[in-house]
Amino acid sequence: MTTTFSATTYNVLAQCYMRPDRYRDSPADALDPATRRARLLARIDALGSDLWCLQEVEPDLYEALCARLDATHASAYAQRTGRREGSALFARRTVFAWHSHDVLHFEAHRPGDDDLALITRLTVDSRPLHVATTHLTWQPDSTPTDEHLGYRQMRELLASRDAAPADVTWLVAGDFNATSQSVVLAAAYERGLAESCRAQRPWDTTAINGRPRKIDYLLHSAGRLDPRPGALPRLRRDTVMPSASEPSDHLPLTVTFALVS
Repeated sequence: MTTTFSATTYNVLAQCYMRPDRYRDSPADALDPATRRARLLARIDALGSDLWCLQEVEPDLYEALCARLDATHASAYAQRTGRREGSALFARRTVFAWHSHDVLHFEAHRPGDDDLALITRLTVDSRPLHVATTHLTWQPDSTPTDEHLGYRQMRELLASRDAAPADVTWLVAGDFNATSQSVVLAAAYERGLAESCRAQRPWDTTAINGRPRKIDYLLHSAGRLDPRPGALPRLRRDTVMPSASEPSDHLPLTVTFALVS
């Protein structure tokens, strides 16, 4: 019997970034902290993923998630230095054996900022699996490649992967702040990571500023996992997020993976 597991990457939108002027079209209750927190937790409960890769998680939300998931999932959290949010990982204990985790603080970053990847070492069906969740820096596509922070951060993450044993399967998840045609994704594709949602349509994961686009990804070691992406709602130029149905300005992206023999 083939082993499968579900994985979700989700930028939950930190409350500290909820400026009313940025989300003028969102209803008041979609921006209310308590209401939005309840909707986020309900959204996560409903999806029930085996593996959660979360970004923009504030410490109090991480505590609420632990209270909800500790009975079933092991977890780790890394807060960005000087920021009120960070990344979190949750892995279902009946599916994964959790061995350890590390935090990779990127050398490439804006002055005074801290960008990171949270990396866990797991085993699934006796196979080593390393999972990284990250939130890369956005820069315009016109930025020269050698100056592009998101590209340089991806290269640092790939270097960390290359330092691991060759038999390790990788999942690299998160909000990459880059389209699938960008130099950021090209760096990953060129080094053996595959797009798990290449055939998925619609596949846009955010509609910030009225621009539907895909910037959230679950990349995997090519040839080692068989991805089966779930369905996403179609985002349009007039899609409002956060809303009563979507508590973040990103959609949760879920893929079911099967181990390849």
